[in-house]
Amino acid sequence: MAATLQYFLSGFLCVALLAKIAELRLKRLRDPRTTMLTVALGSFTVAALAGIPVVRRNVPFETVPGVASLTMDTGVSVSLALLTAYLWRPLRRTRSGPWWRGRLLLAAGAVSALLAVLMAATPPARRTDPLQNEYTGDWKIVGVYLIGNLFFLFCSAASAIACLRIARIVRDHVALGVRVGAIGMVAYAVTCVNRLALVVAQLLSADAWFTWYSVVNFVFTEAAVLASVLGLHFTALWRAVGGVRRAYDDLRAFWRIGPAWRRLTTLHPEVVLPRERGLRGLGDLIDISYRRYRREIECQDALLLLSGAPTDAGPPGGPPGDDDPPTALGVPHGSARKVL
Repeated sequence: MAATLQYFLSGFLCVALLAKIAELRLKRLRDPRTTMLTVALGSFTVAALAGIPVVRRNVPFETVPGVASLTMDTGVSVSLALLTAYLWRPLRRTRSGPWWRGRLLLAAGAVSALLAVLMAATPPARRTDPLQNEYTGDWKIVGVYLIGNLFFLFCSAASAIACLRIARIVRDHVALGVRVGAIGMVAYAVTCVNRLALVVAQLLSADAWFTWYSVVNFVFTEAAVLASVLGLHFTALWRAVGGVRRAYDDLRAFWRIGPAWRRLTTLHPEVVLPRERGLRGLGDLIDISYRRYRREIECQDALLLLSGAPTDAGPPGGPPGDDDPPTALGVPHGSARKVL
């Protein structure tokens, strides 16, 4: 069950990361920070793919034991290093150099090389699998987990601090999205601490208590993934929720004005505005905000006819203009039909 959830979580993470990468690549204006974030997300996507069974069956991980673990560790190292540099770059007072020469990225390369050396020095039969809970007891494999998770812990903690500092600068939904990202980084830092505790506990004790403790680690891993994905897509999600809410408000107003509109247009059918033909007319038919606006204009004109006020001629002082009394929509009475 836990393995199935782990695979599902890895697949969901890959889809969310690929969607964000596509969004970044479709931007017209790109800067070095956007490229840095794209590479970071791509690196984490490679690491997540190594945990999906379909990928593992088609990529010859099993022919070289330990390659899957190194793929995940290297991908996470590079990703967290670039993400930390991405978050801290706007907070620094001094000018930063090229991102591909950053200290954290060089440190991630050094950590990955050290992990590869330790893995290569371990007999193939004792090399670790990235999704297992036992650490085989070999000191070199223990070193792989200790070094890797210490680096992950440093980067995730630094990223969380940067997110909290950025949240003080930005406003509204952007600040909320950054705080959600900080929660994801804190949860990931907790998973690193849990892995370190598991490694040390298995060295000191032969009991199987770590099997239930690993469930706690999985829960925090799931929370970290979900919060991080939500933080990445928070702006898009906020806009989507706002669009749905506006559409709901327009639809409700459209339904409420329906009975009055039908009575008024029955009395004065000439106020009904002509509809466009072709694709534009089809688009206007689907756009509920536009249809609501049409009904309101047509009701305004019908009420003007019922009250006996002229619609084509302006007030006694001259033709209708900006000084006319506005309608409920903020449109002058004499020019209400000209809006459309």
